[in-house]
Amino acid sequence: MCKHLKILSRSKNGLLIFCQHNHMYQLLFNNLNFNFTQDEFESFQRYMYTLEADYWEQEFKHSIYDKRIPIPTIQSNLLILLNKAEVMELKQLIAMQQNNQELLTASEINYKWLPN
Repeated sequence: MCKHLKILSRSKNGLLIFCQHNHMYQLLFNNLNFNFTQDEFESFQRYMYTLEADYWEQEFKHSIYDKRIPIPTIQSNLLILLNKAEVMELKQLIAMQQNNQELLTASEINYKWLPN
């Protein structure tokens, strides 16, 4: 592992890393990977802190999708959809606060069990 990488926070579905050499943030969340400069990361943080998950869930309550909270991107044909739990986890992750969650249960671990 690169000696310049520092793990700032992690959650069940995500990881926030800072590269001290390039002064870049890397946010891994579910199957998403974001690379941010300092300004981009702070802008993303501000957006996420002002995002009202309850409003968007109510606004799209009749949507066919389970994930109803939109996160716009600069690319016009790409919209990220999250559910309320994911938004809360992402907010905690980018706030760089380690959560004191309980240990995962066996059913929460995505691992294919092959008895021999």
